[in-house]
Amino acid sequence: MKKQVILTYLAALACLSLNAQNLQTKSVSIFKNGQSFFIKSGTLQVQDGKWLLPDPAPAALYGTLWFSSPEGTLTKVESYPDTLREQKTETATAIHDLLRANTGKTATVTLEGGSSFTGVVERVEAAAGGMPAARQIAVFNESSMVTLRITEIPNGGWVTIPANEIRFVIFKEKPSATVSRETVTPRNLIELGFSTKKASQPVDLMYLANGLNWAPQYLLELTAENSATLTLQGEVANNLEDLTSTEVNLVVGVPNFQYADRPAFLIDFLQMIVPRSSVQMLSNALATQRPAYGDVFDEMPAPPPVSGVDGSTNEDLFFYTLKNFTLPKGGRTMQSIFSEKIEISHVYECNLPGNSDQNRFYDESFLFTPGESNKVFHTVKAANNTKQPWTTASVLVMNKQDGNRPVSQDLLTYTPNGGNTYIKLTESPDVKVKQAERELSRQQGAYTDKRRNIYYDLVQVEGKIKVNNYKDKKLNLRLQRTITGNLQKSSVDWQKEEIVNPNNRLNKRTNVCWETAIGAKGELEITYTYEIYVPGY
Repeated sequence: MKKQVILTYLAALACLSLNAQNLQTKSVSIFKNGQSFFIKSGTLQVQDGKWLLPDPAPAALYGTLWFSSPEGTLTKVESYPDTLREQKTETATAIHDLLRANTGKTATVTLEGGSSFTGVVERVEAAAGGMPAARQIAVFNESSMVTLRITEIPNGGWVTIPANEIRFVIFKEKPSATVSRETVTPRNLIELGFSTKKASQPVDLMYLANGLNWAPQYLLELTAENSATLTLQGEVANNLEDLTSTEVNLVVGVPNFQYADRPAFLIDFLQMIVPRSSVQMLSNALATQRPAYGDVFDEMPAPPPVSGVDGSTNEDLFFYTLKNFTLPKGGRTMQSIFSEKIEISHVYECNLPGNSDQNRFYDESFLFTPGESNKVFHTVKAANNTKQPWTTASVLVMNKQDGNRPVSQDLLTYTPNGGNTYIKLTESPDVKVKQAERELSRQQGAYTDKRRNIYYDLVQVEGKIKVNNYKDKKLNLRLQRTITGNLQKSSVDWQKEEIVNPNNRLNKRTNVCWETAIGAKGELEITYTYEIYVPGY
């Protein structure tokens, strides 16, 4: 009984609050992983120190739902399950609905076998639905029972007929074509309580939610040999709630909402509160976009831009700000963010296969397999000389030097201000790159692993890279290889980046890169040496 009184009281409060001013969205920060952070505020018209947040409740995630009062008068926030009963008027589309809409009128009903009855429609009965008593609703369907008071019998009488046996109905007067139907909708109410009974109470609300996403897309237009125009647009998909004249921030960076992987307790009416999974971590990875583009993460942003959409840095996140943004729930939009002229250079890249520390034997001379060659890609090296970072996204490349023709689509990885990135254009069949290795010397038993009783030989290896350029112009090359072993020397300067080699403490592991040039119709050879410990024989 007490529960019923509470629900009735809450329903009355809900009616009072329907005309009250709701909380208005002031700003939304949208991350690329489909999550967004809302900040709302407003002045509420309070009844007896209480106010109900209209359904639906915000889809807030755990640990991010916060109500507050600038005046410090907010004393409690509670939530309750409830039901909403509504009367809806609909067009009668079935015999049982038509008869129910014309109760009290005289009608002749004809049954399936041809017999008929004439009388006044007394009632159409329906059983309650399979809901709890507090939520029961009459269900009218073809199994409903129709009762007529027969007027043709001298002393009167009644007949009850299943609606599914009636084939057609004749009325003596124009029938009503509409019927009233009650609907019961489950809803969840959030009640705010205040320490004073002042009619107007300012309230702030903030929370993180799923369902609002943005995905960046780039367009790179090649306008000259060493210049291009880079344009960024953001696609926004809204599956959460209506946005009207709102400030929206499109966020670049890696957010850390570590525990926001389930609904907040206050709005979790489905009783699905379970222990947190440590597997799901929130990241601003491109892989979490819809659609996904790859497993690449953004990093620390740079200072804000000076043109296009306003931008700002907050800690390690960068915000592109859209003013007066409007997008209804279910809507999609494309927003231009910036368009900048940048410097580019053309480079021909080749990633050579690495070596193995399990290779016991090496040839005594270089053996280049005829016809074999490693893939060479014509790429563009783009320098970020703008005032904003470039977030990880797909990039469409167009060549405007000879008309406006499509070239490629690739991945533009996160590039801070002052950094460089490489964008693949096409595979180049006119540049051939081959490599081979040979053994220069071997010191047998140079190291003994006494614990496992394994002997290792120390081998000096010489590698050679052959490059042939069949084009009529000079080319810039960028050749890369991961080498296991201790590097010695190279005929062409190389850049070296040592990486962890957890499986072998004898041999270092290094990423090397040769950046050089090759003349038109030219040939190039690069030789280098390194030492490597291999299992002895």
